[in-house]
Amino acid sequence: MLIFSLCFSVAHGNAAGEKPWIPEKSDRVALVGDAFFERDYIHGELESAITLATTGKQLRIRNLGWSGDTPRCESRSYFGPPAEGFERLNQQLKEWKPHTILACYGAVDAFQGETGLPDFLQAYRKWIAMAKSSGARNIILLTPPPCATDAVRWPSLAKENDNRALYAAAIGKLAEEENISCADFFTHARKVSLTTINGVTFTQEDYRKLATPLLTSLGLTAKANTSTALRELILAKNRFFFQQWRPQNEIYLFGSRKHEQGKNGADMPKFIPLIEEKEGEIFQTIAK
Repeated sequence: MLIFSLCFSVAHGNAAGEKPWIPEKSDRVALVGDAFFERDYIHGELESAITLATTGKQLRIRNLGWSGDTPRCESRSYFGPPAEGFERLNQQLKEWKPHTILACYGAVDAFQGETGLPDFLQAYRKWIAMAKSSGARNIILLTPPPCATDAVRWPSLAKENDNRALYAAAIGKLAEEENISCADFFTHARKVSLTTINGVTFTQEDYRKLATPLLTSLGLTAKANTSTALRELILAKNRFFFQQWRPQNEIYLFGSRKHEQGKNGADMPKFIPLIEEKEGEIFQTIAK
């Protein structure tokens, strides 16, 4: 009965806690989650849509997505235990001091089905407590994106959207219990026709299609983007940021071999003015 009631609420778009996101001017926004956010770093469709929908707000957005990530932050731990990845994100949020955190988790854990739900919710509660400690004014839990519905090409995914519906409903209930917002992205995106690379990894065209339901779930209105200039600036900004917070030679800069090249870690702050310069160009572009 619990599963039925949860799925029923999601199917009708009534996820608990869903309310419009009203950002303030110059707000810092952190996008946190798994591959859904991380891969927009190479596409720029989601961030472009958010930027256009909030024209005049001059939001400063940082993409902290990490493929395969869960609320336990296993993927972020590099060479250590999951706790290391959790603490890494904790410190990054405290350094960035976001006003809003948009979190999109559940796609990875949903493959465990109902049996994995208690552990997922326990981990997410701990994650929410950590996110609250960052001082963020808004913490918005996005329900996970849907899988492709092409069961001919990917028959193993035939029932996965049912699992994601279950997790989406549970996330809505969790948000209500934690007195934070939920954006029911899953419900708004479920009817979108997706191509995908493997049933779960989205193409650029998929991202373009998913941008509108993402905005709708956040209570924002999509605006047409007829120019590639904005997207190109966002991609350039994100490349600088990615190189700052996820340098490929992490082990040499800050890890077990920092005795060899650790002095170069001092160069990471030099990316900040480059990032901010691109942000200025982004704001000028959308103001035209």
